[in-house]
Amino acid sequence: ERLNQTKTFKIKARAFKADLSPSDVSPVKSVLLKVAVKQVYAGGYHEAIGSAPSTLFLLLEDGSVWGVGDNRFGQLGNGTTTSTSSPMVTTFTRVMEDADTPLTDAREVSGSWKFTAVLKNDGTVYTFGDNTYGQLGRGSSPSVTSYAVSTGTSGIVSIAAGMDHLILVNESGGAFAAGRNSRTATDGTVTTTGQLASAGVFSVPQQRSTFGAMKIFSSTPVTNIRKAAAGAYHSLLLTRDGRVWVSGANDYGQLGIGSRVHTDRLRRSGSSDGLGGLTDVKDISGSVENSLFVKNNGELWGAGSNGTARLGMPRQIPGIGPIHWRTSAVQLGVRSSTDGSLETPITDAAKLPRGNHIVSLNFYIDTAGRIHAAGSNLYSQFPFETVNILPHWSGPRFTRASGLRNVESLTAAAGGYTMFLMADGSLKAANRTDVSRWPFRNYLEAVFVGNSYIQDVNPLR
Repeated sequence: ERLNQTKTFKIKARAFKADLSPSDVSPVKSVLLKVAVKQVYAGGYHEAIGSAPSTLFLLLEDGSVWGVGDNRFGQLGNGTTTSTSSPMVTTFTRVMEDADTPLTDAREVSGSWKFTAVLKNDGTVYTFGDNTYGQLGRGSSPSVTSYAVSTGTSGIVSIAAGMDHLILVNESGGAFAAGRNSRTATDGTVTTTGQLASAGVFSVPQQRSTFGAMKIFSSTPVTNIRKAAAGAYHSLLLTRDGRVWVSGANDYGQLGIGSRVHTDRLRRSGSSDGLGGLTDVKDISGSVENSLFVKNNGELWGAGSNGTARLGMPRQIPGIGPIHWRTSAVQLGVRSSTDGSLETPITDAAKLPRGNHIVSLNFYIDTAGRIHAAGSNLYSQFPFETVNILPHWSGPRFTRASGLRNVESLTAAAGGYTMFLMADGSLKAANRTDVSRWPFRNYLEAVFVGNSYIQDVNPLR
């Protein structure tokens, strides 16, 4: 089934006078049926930003889910896979449970490059795509699933996918994870990173093919959780009382625990002892090398890499040296170029991305529905409102997007584009002028703005 709702209607009229014959059947008009988009999600976690394939999913108000993009591992859930020589599916297709049964009643979508998860309104979770590390949560076999299949879980209220792991939060406040618990370096070295928060349970192989409790200590599962988020190889959990637990890879200090040491048990972000930490947090987000946190008072906090100034901080301070990372969660805003002190804190943050797979940029949505970003904009995946010293760089601060208001949510793919869901249900995207690698390129209506194209994306085109 394909997302193409353009229909041609034919009208036939019959005369009622004896000397007239019936009219011919002729096409009258085409009507474009409007479909309301409820959620948009882009998959990714690639290093080669400009050339990496990606997926894009639309969750519609009727509970159906539609996907487009890379499908080599069945991660579009349409019952097929494509050959590695032609990986891109460029027409939206519907996620199916089998050849005759479309997936319905969806509430949330999350995913990575190779696999996807869908949470239904009834609390069940369906997964599809690559299962090399058991990340589908249904056992180690089969290695690939091209239809959406239930994980057998119930009562789930939040899901989050990392590179090769999947986190579930249930209505009782428990958190559970499946998939990979390690990472492979470019030289083939495997390192235990701990994103499953198994608290030392695993030996080689570092993976779990069914969902296991995420733990503070080996005998202490975490409780009181309401939401999960994931970076490529780290996990974040937001408690009902506004605190944050983290585990996993910590090369850049992205866990915010005061060090750059990986941890395979949950610790409190924002503290060096893992016990105190951030409070009054209402939203969380993870990327490849960063974690971001929004507080109820609108403050934005972050931890991890400051490469490309993606924390909105000067990359180097005279007399102090380079600021490569922040290993403790710090409040973000405009900082002094002389001593790094916080001069103007961000106080209007409202939401964070639903999946940020771009290494070089961080984002937040303010209370007026405007987007702000910090970092490198090499592929013009963000339409900065002002052009700074470097044409593809925000400068050492979060900078507002041009031409975007009333944004409901955003998602960023490592394929080099950012997708925006507007409050009226319409879709827009930003990327460099070359859109040949976009999985949804058949649906674009481009308007050039500054260094980026703001694209109107019409899934019914």
